[in-house]
Amino acid sequence: MRIGFSSSCAIGLAIALTLGGVSTAQAQQRDSTRRTTRTTRTTPRRTTRSSQRIPISKERASTGEVAAQPAPTPTVNQDSIAAAERARQDSIAAVERARQDSIARVEQMRRDSIAAAERRRQDSVAAVEKARQDSIARADSIARAEAARISLRRWLGGPYIGVAAGLSMPMGDIKSAGANTGGYSNGWNVTVPIGWDFNRTPFGIRVDGSFDRLGARNFNSAFDAPDVTVYSGSADLKLRVPLGRTWSRFYVLGGATASKFTGYYTVWPTPTTPNTQQTFSNASWKWGWNAGGGFNFNFGRMTGLFVESRYVSVSPDNVTGFPYAEAKFVPIILGIQF
Repeated sequence: MRIGFSSSCAIGLAIALTLGGVSTAQAQQRDSTRRTTRTTRTTPRRTTRSSQRIPISKERASTGEVAAQPAPTPTVNQDSIAAAERARQDSIAAVERARQDSIARVEQMRRDSIAAAERRRQDSVAAVEKARQDSIARADSIARAEAARISLRRWLGGPYIGVAAGLSMPMGDIKSAGANTGGYSNGWNVTVPIGWDFNRTPFGIRVDGSFDRLGARNFNSAFDAPDVTVYSGSADLKLRVPLGRTWSRFYVLGGATASKFTGYYTVWPTPTTPNTQQTFSNASWKWGWNAGGGFNFNFGRMTGLFVESRYVSVSPDNVTGFPYAEAKFVPIILGIQF
């Protein structure tokens, strides 16, 4: 028993020593590996290219083990790198072209927008100017038409005829009593004017036929003196004065007059028994003159009302029954012309 126990103890001690030696060896191996790794890191790095082979070295530790080496770098193909670089450059170029195209499109759109806005502005300006010119043209046309209308109304003439009647008033000596006559008082007048107003001028011509009847005044109570009748024809020049923009106008006229005086007694056997009257056929035309004016209130070109007054002076024969060297009278008439 003692021998077996001793053998067991010896065997266990040997196993313990063996395990201790193994542990020590492993510790030394780890320490050597660490030192080898640190030594490898402190060596200067060398730049490697794809065509350079990476050397692989084996270092043995003090324990005789191979040191760990980094994994080998695979060899890179130059064509693949060049193709990749070309693809990258092409991609960059495509992106840049797309960016430039986008910028160009935006710039073109901006320019087109500016050009369109400018065209619209120019069109608007042209439209406004055309409207202004059209307005000016219309205004000018209206002004010309209005001027033509005014000129037409003011200066358009033509032929006309009328009829008028009114008061006839004796003037001067014819109103006074003389030998074998008692003079004359107010009477009445009828006038028929026929004339022509010239276009675009203020002038015209007119002829009149008139009939004046002047009331007799008795110089005594023994008999009734007859009225005197005056037949007259006048030829006158006429000057028109337009009134504003209307057809109406003032006018003046004057010219020559020829008259016959009839109706008075020519034979006086006694102051109270006259027996012969002056007739139209026995009377002679006596010359004189007339001047006057009037106003046309026209409804149209030549149609309208008129009022007129003239001074007429004629030199009759100074004879028995009508002893006046000059007979003057003023008709004041109102009429219508066509």
